[in-house]
Formats: sequence, structure tokens, C-alpha cells
Amino acid sequence: MGRILGVDLGARRVGLALSDPLRTFGSPLATIPFVSEKSLEEKVAQLCAEHGVDLVVIGMPYQADGSEGAGCARARRMAQRLEARGLATALQDETLTSRDAEDALRETGKTRRTAKEAVDRIAASLILRDYLAQSARADHPHA
Repeated sequence: MGRILGVDLGARRVGLALSDPLRTFGSPLATIPFVSEKSLEEKVAQLCAEHGVDLVVIGMPYQADGSEGAGCARARRMAQRLEARGLATALQDETLTSRDAEDALRETGKTRRTAKEAVDRIAASLILRDYLAQSARADHPHA
């Protein structure tokens, strides 16, 4: 069982987070500029090979009413591209993760303006955290 890569897929930047080898927690990894879906696919595949990742969890930015918009379509396309490369993917609800990341940074005295890239990395780690917690509950339903 390899690591898990969490992805916060933004229009301008993509936040990435990496789980520990035992898949118990995730840590912010990097923020990369979004240039194109193809270049992102290549970069994610490269990072997966470098870090021993066998599952990519991509955040799904549902609309406030729960419907899927353009961001969800982008997330689904990226999942399909990665699966075509032989990488397993999962889609994870990312509702409010960017806001939660901004709140966490504000507590450290930083603002969204001064820490845009950190927000994306932290949001990716929150997506990963939620996925890991959901997986743990599924594995141990009476714990």
C-alpha cells in the first residue's frame, strides 16, 4: 500500500498534499501553477512515481446547493486522465476546505493575500484528511 496524494484543483494554482506511508495523516506538499490539464497530469504522475503514491484524491468543489459545476467537471476529467495512466483516483467533497485553510492561516497572522499558495497546499491537506478519516470510519465502523 502506497501513499495518497491529495489535490486541490484551482483555476490558477493546484495545491498538493501527501499522506504518510501508513495513510494516517496528510501534510501539505506543494503548490504548482495550473498551466493546462496535460501539464498537470504529467506533474502529478511524476510526483506519484517519486513519492510512491498509488492513489490520488481529487477535491470536488460542489456548488452551494450540492450540484456539480465546472470545477467538478474539471476534477472528473483529471481523474479520468490519471486513470488512463494507470493511477487509481478517488473524488472527495472539498466543500469549505479553502475557507477552513484561510481560517487556519488567519490564526497564524497571515492573510489570503500574503499566503495564497499556502492556502492551496493546506486545502489539499484538508481534502486528504477528510478522505483518510472517511476511509478509517469505513474500515472500522464500530470504532
